[in-house]
Amino acid sequence: MGDEQRASAAREEPAGLTPRSTIRGSFRAPGSKSLAQRALLIAGLCDGETRIAGLPNGADVAAAVRVLGQVGASPRQLAPAALAVRGRPPSLHSSWHCDRPLEVGESGTLARFVLAILGFCGQPGGRESVRATGTLAARSSAPLLDALERGGVSFARRAWPIELTPIGPPSSVVLRDPCSSQEASALAIALCAWPDENELRIEGELPSRPYFEMTLRVLEHFGARVRRSADAVSETLLLRGPLRAPPDPFAIEPDASLAAVALAAGCLSGGEVAATGFGSTSLQGDVAIVEHLRAFGCRALARGGALVASGFPQHGAQLDLGRQPDLAPVLAIVAAGAALLSTGGESVLRGLETLPGKESSRIAVLAEGLRRAGWRARESERELWIGAPDFERLTAPIELDPHGDHRMVFAFALLGLLRPGVRVLDSSCVAKSWPGFWRDLGALDCRAAANLG
Repeated sequence: MGDEQRASAAREEPAGLTPRSTIRGSFRAPGSKSLAQRALLIAGLCDGETRIAGLPNGADVAAAVRVLGQVGASPRQLAPAALAVRGRPPSLHSSWHCDRPLEVGESGTLARFVLAILGFCGQPGGRESVRATGTLAARSSAPLLDALERGGVSFARRAWPIELTPIGPPSSVVLRDPCSSQEASALAIALCAWPDENELRIEGELPSRPYFEMTLRVLEHFGARVRRSADAVSETLLLRGPLRAPPDPFAIEPDASLAAVALAAGCLSGGEVAATGFGSTSLQGDVAIVEHLRAFGCRALARGGALVASGFPQHGAQLDLGRQPDLAPVLAIVAAGAALLSTGGESVLRGLETLPGKESSRIAVLAEGLRRAGWRARESERELWIGAPDFERLTAPIELDPHGDHRMVFAFALLGLLRPGVRVLDSSCVAKSWPGFWRDLGALDCRAAANLG
């Protein structure tokens, strides 16, 4: 992310949440960066001009807009949160191409989408380069690169900056043992850019499936046709374009994983939060936050286009978060809250195998942060256990390192509601997804509002 965005996020950081805070009120989360990146990249492959409204201002979405400008898709600002994108659909005479490396920043989603689009929709026989920064530069996506190679794309470099030679669309692509649903989403987007029917076969379990389902629903909104079949070992999708700009603006929903932070804060602080903008047809799997909060004994439901939560967690829970791994950091702190009660008991979060490959090794960072804060916590490569704290350790001031990970900042900020003296180091990395995090949570803090008055 850019230095300017980090500086802006740092300037907005308040003293933080404390056990005296009460988080209460109506809240609309920033737009979903997952939806925004999908809409932007798909619009960049469309015939016609797409209007997109409700865009968030995080660094990952800004990187996607820059990529569109680099390949000639001509994003045009309509309003502070709205853009028009003039697509460059692939053909024999037009394709995505840039004479210098495409800059994807620290966004793994964007990187995977761009690699697949360049591979199958770039200038055939040309040479393209994709450059990453930050923690992304140390991460890889071998199943995606292998699938692209099987489809005919050649790589001069498979490490960042990745250099590849594009090819036209293959009639069939096989993705084996994906490490992220983003790999399947990337291939589906690239194949749907073409008018002929192309096959995507996925062999092995697909992690975080709701994000792939989100991709397919957005593609269908832009005119793609999808046919599906499955057997015991694989899933086959027949994908056909072309992609066309919809007549009406594409509206980005609020981000459900960010709304989850505010909802959990309401529960842990004795307040109540209504996160607005979520109808019954939400495209996001993370609206399941209300079900998970109920599993801890909180009061949570979807009502009137909002997700509403209150009530301190009453007992531990055992949750499989394989479909919603981005909720794990928030729910780990809810589990820590439940463990404060004599009736709380241990909680177990499972299905977390995709988390070690994120901006930080999230399971390990969460476990270490909880232990430093005084809780008992154990971790494996796919699970996190949270147990009762050593109450004598809950008063000493502590500093927690988020390891440059925005979701670790959100989790450690929530931990400040459960014990005094929590300080989060280098918390400006929230600029990746929610630059106004500290300001927005502070506005819901009744204590802070009273002090301001």
